[in-house]
Amino acid sequence: MPLIHRRAIVAGIAATVATPSRALTTPPLRAIAFDAFPIFDPRGIAALARERLGERGDALAAGWSAKLFGYGWLETAAGRYSDFATLADAALRFAAEAMGIALDGATREALVDRYNALDLWPDAKPALARLRAAGVRLAFLSNLGEATLRANMERNGIEHLFEAVLSTDRVRAFKPAPRAYHMAMEALRLPRARIGFAAFGGWDAVGATWYGYRTAWVNRAGAPAEPLDAKPAFASRGMEGVLALAGLN
Repeated sequence: MPLIHRRAIVAGIAATVATPSRALTTPPLRAIAFDAFPIFDPRGIAALARERLGERGDALAAGWSAKLFGYGWLETAAGRYSDFATLADAALRFAAEAMGIALDGATREALVDRYNALDLWPDAKPALARLRAAGVRLAFLSNLGEATLRANMERNGIEHLFEAVLSTDRVRAFKPAPRAYHMAMEALRLPRARIGFAAFGGWDAVGATWYGYRTAWVNRAGAPAEPLDAKPAFASRGMEGVLALAGLN
């Protein structure tokens, strides 16, 4: 047999054997860091906008959300930082003016404050309890402020399930800045190979994957995947992807 053929066969056998071996040596996760919105349902914000403004409320909520993310990324890219509530108010004022909607101060305040009073997605609490029962440590890692995260945790009775509440206020940079994702490693004192990340937005799943976390994308909105060079380990409409990430599927 020609030498080149023997080498090809040996290489093929080695590759076949090595693939499961690498999978078996992947260390199990010891902790999962969550964005806020796989757990807290943000649809109440649009519902309040609809209640206050009628049929234009949905469009305002969508424009507001897009502008809010844009402002966060703009400030981080420029080396600046304003807290989430400040940017939320600025983005809401812009979106309303762009749509020709006159918002009084009370309506603006109520809409921004709605971020402090979110409900849980129905599958969130059972999944979190199952993760904790399995010994998985849990943390929030969110662009929301710590006070907002804690208000929603207490409102929904899940504060006892989380070991760390990490807001980007700590590092003054919004996700997907690497130093925002790095907070989980510092707070949990674990290497990134032992930490998973649960994202709500496809962009956040990409950012966390680029940073090096094994990632579950909880794609509750059924959004298309980002066509970039980072794919989450699991993608699902609910928390089943997070349970699979932790080996509990």
